[in-house]
Amino acid sequence: MEHAVQLKKPQPLADFEAFWRTVAQEAEATPVRYERVHFEQDDHPTHQVFRLRWLGVDGRGREGWFAIPRRVPTPMPAVLYLPGYGVSTVPINANTMFEGCITFSINLHGYAVEPNVPYSPELGYFTRGIESPQSYIYRRIVQDSIVAMRVLSAQAEVDSRKLIAAGLSQGGGLAVMLGAWCRLTRCVVAELPALSYWEYLLGRPAWRYPIKEFTDYMERTGTPREAVLQTLQYYDAVNHAPFVRVPTQVSLALKDPGIRAPVVFSLYDALPNPKRLLIYEELGHDWHPEMRLRLEEWARQSL
Repeated sequence: MEHAVQLKKPQPLADFEAFWRTVAQEAEATPVRYERVHFEQDDHPTHQVFRLRWLGVDGRGREGWFAIPRRVPTPMPAVLYLPGYGVSTVPINANTMFEGCITFSINLHGYAVEPNVPYSPELGYFTRGIESPQSYIYRRIVQDSIVAMRVLSAQAEVDSRKLIAAGLSQGGGLAVMLGAWCRLTRCVVAELPALSYWEYLLGRPAWRYPIKEFTDYMERTGTPREAVLQTLQYYDAVNHAPFVRVPTQVSLALKDPGIRAPVVFSLYDALPNPKRLLIYEELGHDWHPEMRLRLEEWARQSL
């Protein structure tokens, strides 16, 4: 029997805003240190590609692909492309190269590698530090995303007034958070956004990874679901949505087995205007060729 699912309204805890303003201030205070390295084999016919390396808030090295369109005058708008769940990055390819925008597609766990490291539960991190919002791994991940936007802004080819936070799945949820807490962000594109409506995601039987990482953790440690959700409330994109201050485009795939319609509709409803929702009727949890075109369209309208 199918049951109605109530959409989530924002429910930020009393110290939510103060918590995230501190997170952002720490990221803003982190020194911006970076270097660019060029390997000819990384280049594409339409884009010159560099490895752009920087230091994260923990002092460890991170890296991303930095792709500059060859035939567009600089400075130009730029997209910080935030990765989906896993320890790898999104390579520069047909989905992440844009005609009129630079792309900085980052790895938030280390260096950009190709081919990417496939997901496995052993490499999962959904529950790392989940005992408290201060120790949860996503605190560091959001901070490193803010630092990466600062690194992107510092590149000579980039118009720092026209910066877009974008990503698919985990990257979509992170993009929403940067729309709220990163002062450099001017536009958000959240494709099939995860990190949202955790009560719904953890209230259903978890038969597949990576969501099953939570079930494994609760069974292994005896931690109740309510305690896990207490931390996750700080990292729920629905709770971040009212603080977003830039135009935001969100997409939903009707055949997505993981990020279901209630998750996306809850996030979209909680966002302030201007906003736009795109629905892909035949898509699962995957890329669609239109995403690249709609991102550039939304950026042109918003910037």
